[in-house]
Amino acid sequence: MKPGLLKCGLMALSLAVSLGVGMPTGATWAQVKSLDEMPETKADFDPKVISVTSAGNLRDMADKAGYDGGAKADFIFEVPAKAVITGLPGGKKGVDGGPALVSGQWPETAEIWLVVRGNVYGGGGRGGNGGDPAPSDGGKGGDAISVQAPMTIVILKGASVKGGGGGGAGAEAAAGLGGSGGGGGFPNGDPGLGGSARASDTGYFEVGALGRVGSPGGGGSGGTRGVVGGAGGNAAMPGQSLSRVGGAPGNAVRKNGHEVVILSGGQVYGEIF
Repeated sequence: MKPGLLKCGLMALSLAVSLGVGMPTGATWAQVKSLDEMPETKADFDPKVISVTSAGNLRDMADKAGYDGGAKADFIFEVPAKAVITGLPGGKKGVDGGPALVSGQWPETAEIWLVVRGNVYGGGGRGGNGGDPAPSDGGKGGDAISVQAPMTIVILKGASVKGGGGGGAGAEAAAGLGGSGGGGGFPNGDPGLGGSARASDTGYFEVGALGRVGSPGGGGSGGTRGVVGGAGGNAAMPGQSLSRVGGAPGNAVRKNGHEVVILSGGQVYGEIF
């Protein structure tokens, strides 16, 4: 893409804001600039455009597209409209949800842009297991975008970037009642398992139930047999708990100390730090 074409594209984005693009939403939207504050690019910015259709590491994607690791590194990574990119759910590789996109490491002279036209969601935390003697806590939600080098992130109208929801905690068993598992966090967290009940003088015995899987519509509910498990968190929200600890939510963007410019006319749910 030539600088002139890029400049025209940025001007079009700025015009979209002036015509009424929705303001970003979320806990830390003050850190997000509107699209009319587009930063200047370097004079020789001539990026290669790479379409991003699945979760992963942007540097790895560039390498697969032929980048040789040299100092000349100008890239625009674009998430297409209607695409939904999600981090790994808690329950597949541990209880915590994974990040959807990771910038990877780049040379200091690199100019890296991520343009989001679709949706980028951190993985949902796994629900905690219920039961006796010790139920477990919910897993943490994953970050939507994890940054390992300076970059610019542009979230267009109709697009969204959302941290994963924390998993709901498992419920503690009671006399005759099993503790149910917690629900998985938004958008895909696995549920927690139901557990056994404690001994009861009455002889009544009810095993706890499995929680519900998290979905793009929200966190899954906790199991409802015996003692009810905690619900999984919605986008960028913690998991719930009655007796243990619900999982913390993921960030919209985890900066990891790097300089990140974020411009949005879409939705941003979650912390940015």
